[in-house]
Amino acid sequence: MSSYHYKAIDDSGRVVKGQLAAFNEADVEQELKQRGLFLIESAVQRESLGAKWFGRRHIQTKMLIEFYYRFAQTLEIGLPLLSSLGEIGHSLPCRALKSIVGEVQFAVESGSSLHEAMHRYPRAFQPLDLAMVSMGEKSGVLPKCLRDLAAYHEWKAEIRAIFKKALLYPAFISTAIAAVIAVWVGYVLPQMVKVLSELGAPLPWVTTTLLEASTFLKTEWTWLLSGTVLGVGAFCLYQRTESGRLALHRHLLSFPVLGSIARNMALTRLCHNFATMLSTGMTIKAIFKILSHRALGNRYLEDRLAAAHQEIERGESIAGGFEKAGGFPSLLLGAIRNGETTGTIDESFKRMGEYYDREVKRATQVLVNAIEPIAIFALGGVFGIIVLSILLPLYDVMGDLGKTY
Repeated sequence: MSSYHYKAIDDSGRVVKGQLAAFNEADVEQELKQRGLFLIESAVQRESLGAKWFGRRHIQTKMLIEFYYRFAQTLEIGLPLLSSLGEIGHSLPCRALKSIVGEVQFAVESGSSLHEAMHRYPRAFQPLDLAMVSMGEKSGVLPKCLRDLAAYHEWKAEIRAIFKKALLYPAFISTAIAAVIAVWVGYVLPQMVKVLSELGAPLPWVTTTLLEASTFLKTEWTWLLSGTVLGVGAFCLYQRTESGRLALHRHLLSFPVLGSIARNMALTRLCHNFATMLSTGMTIKAIFKILSHRALGNRYLEDRLAAAHQEIERGESIAGGFEKAGGFPSLLLGAIRNGETTGTIDESFKRMGEYYDREVKRATQVLVNAIEPIAIFALGGVFGIIVLSILLPLYDVMGDLGKTY
């Protein structure tokens, strides 16, 4: 499907220009006839190679949130599905998403369901989005599902912003430390050593150690860089494999602070998504199938979720399946068991999702507060070592000069 620029006239003779998605010019003419327009000329919109590869299908999260909210609003006021898609497609500011919405509208007009049309664009719509839309179509609660999706993507964006904020300060400090080491150890210290050697001053161990490190980096930097690149490449290839990703994500959960944050984030996604999908009438089998396929952000917990589903299919309760699979905290198991007993399991998951959401934000803030003094201490330590490496030999020189006079 391509994007066409067209020029047409309406019944009053007024010239109308625009753009729409179609498979060929005949489809453009047919679509314009349905709108009461007569085609004069049309042409395929040309895109640069960079736009095709980098910009055409990249959808920002805020644009996706806006799309879901607008879609839900238009359906709630009574607009038909095709009219809603057409209205949203004209008003969206994102060209990539506007093009996709136009193609989805055309596919729906051709007889596809909304879910089937959206399924053709996996880079824009995630499996969870498609499952929610499909359930909304089947159960007649599509506006509610769209609002739930918008709220879910807003939550994800908020958590992502918190982590970016947490990583900004240490990244800045690390860059500053690297710059200081590069300048002082790579240039200033060797120049000072030349002067001190001419004066005959003995060099302390701090200075000689830094000088040897500087010389080693200058002579062996190609091997170090090659080793680093190979190591990073091997790590990336390993974590792309199923066993590698599973092992790395399992070890990540054992880290002191980051492991707790990663676990709580995965549990928040599990609880929020489970509650949302269960409230729309989705079956337990469909929920487990979707959530165990890269929906939690941690492959190990997704594997445990799939194991829990197998236990449930053997006859276990939901709480019993989670307990036998292992990897889930007792607090969550107790909430699920209570929800099953009282018939409010969706409320239990929703409540636990809110709890783990608060825990993620609290732990992230604690991490941010802890990183700041650690980073300052590290930066001060680096400066102290560099200053000592220069001042100690200078102090010895000044002492020798004082003894001379």
